Parts: sequence; C-alpha cells; structure tokens
Amino acid sequence: MSFAFNEDQLDILREVMNISLGETTANIAQLLGAFGTMHIPEVDIISSKDLQAFIGRDLSPKEDYHVTKQLFSGHFGGEVIFIISKESSLNLAKNMFQAPTTTEDEINDSVMELTNIVTSTIVSRLAAELDVTVQFFAPTSAIMKCVEIVDEEVLSYSTVIVLKTIVDFQDENIVGNIFVLTKDEAIQKLKDLLDKKLEELFA
Repeated sequence: MSFAFNEDQLDILREVMNISLGETTANIAQLLGAFGTMHIPEVDIISSKDLQAFIGRDLSPKEDYHVTKQLFSGHFGGEVIFIISKESSLNLAKNMFQAPTTTEDEINDSVMELTNIVTSTIVSRLAAELDVTVQFFAPTSAIMKCVEIVDEEVLSYSTVIVLKTIVDFQDENIVGNIFVLTKDEAIQKLKDLLDKKLEELFA
C-alpha cells in the first residue's frame, strides 16, 4: 500500500484544513473574547517511530505540558493531540474565569473546554468538507513531558499522516500545538475521499 499523496491531493487537503482551522479560530475567539490566529497547516507523512521527534521539535524537553488526546472514527479515523504549556494553560484559565488566580480544577476545565472546541471543530468541519461522518470518543488529559506524548498504540502503526498547526492568541499569551494523526489503512480512506472531492470540483 502506497501512503504517498500526489500534489492535487495535498492541495485539497490543505484547502479543507484551512477551512476547518478558520472555523476553529472563530470559535476559540468567541470563547476567549479575543483575536487569535491559526498557523498555516503543515502536512507531513512520516514513520511512526519519527513522530516523537516531530512533535517534540517545538517543545521544551524539560517543561511539563497539558496533553489531551481524542480518538475519532468513521469513514476515516485518527487522533487529535492538543498540547499546551502550563504557562499558557494558566493564562487560558485566567481569561476564561476572569480571575487573577485560578485553581488546578479550573485550569483543567479550561484546557478540556478548549480541547473540545479544537477537536470537534477541526475534525467535524474536515469531515463535512469531505461529505462523511465521524464519531468521537471521550478525550483523555494528562500532564506530561514531551517525550511521553507518543504512546505504544501510535508506535504500532507503520506510517502516520500528521496535520499540524498552532493556535496563537498573542495578547493573552496562549499558544497551543495541534496534531491530527491518521494512520495506515485510514490514510488510504482519506486519499480516496480527497480524490472524490477533486472529482466533484472538476466535474
């Protein structure tokens, strides 16, 4: 099975991701009452054994991060990983609760709420653009070092396609890394959906 994407497939994937990220940014801005940006999505196809280094390249090996993960399945499946530093998560909670100080529970609640918006909007919009449905599983959340983010389940796959972006609210000092992972057989399903989208566009 070939996991390579041709240029047309990559172009349409970037286009639907940009649509998804635009809606996500708007939803987060409404939540925070602030202006933010999403970085241009980066699309990479890599071996699962290289994923840890890929994720860790923008993170500090010494810092602790709030890491939330949510699986999705359906016409194509995968996992969304949202990573936010403890400093950003504290600023997020202060903004959401409009308080100079916050509790650990409030910080965790704010991170989970932001994660739910990020995951549901990106994946749901992506699925809508491809005219398919997906279902979500309950998210998990933990504080961990960057070297702990990639687990054995991901490593059991040979190849992953990584859609990476950064949500950035500079004035509020809130920055988070978002990774949408699709693995092995789901990659072929995604390619088929992109080809169908291309056929519809050029019909």
